[in-house]
Amino acid sequence: MTRLATPEDCPDIRRVHLAASKGPDSLERENPNVLKWLDARKDEDYLEEMQKEVFVVAEREDRIVGFGAIDLNSQVIESLFVDPAFTRQGIATQLVALMESLAVEAGLASVELQAAGGALTFYKKSGFEYITQPPKDGPLWAQMRKTLPAPTSDT
Repeated sequence: MTRLATPEDCPDIRRVHLAASKGPDSLERENPNVLKWLDARKDEDYLEEMQKEVFVVAEREDRIVGFGAIDLNSQVIESLFVDPAFTRQGIATQLVALMESLAVEAGLASVELQAAGGALTFYKKSGFEYITQPPKDGPLWAQMRKTLPAPTSDT
């Protein structure tokens, strides 16, 4: 199940963020600067981010196993993380679908994000296109955009 996050979810969001960022699929799992930043984050940091971004969570067995955040003002998906124990189960796809739905409801024509590593393949399969091509050498990343369907009229 996916849903909008609440302030009470901040400890679990932090737990998932840490686990995913240190997990086997993370490009940053051995970057000491990123790990130091992550370890210093507090629940309150996520609560503060919720003031400008819409957070969504995925639950399995009454436990938060993934989260994402979208800034509807800048039209950017800011984050998407899934607990490594729950990857490749469609959770990221469900979270992206919920964030896209929120963007359509807000009247957005497209959303953008920055993706790295294996996430590039995931986002391409999810309908995102490159704004910038991944570099030939150096870290593998790209800016991506997805055009959203027009909102449907309920009349």
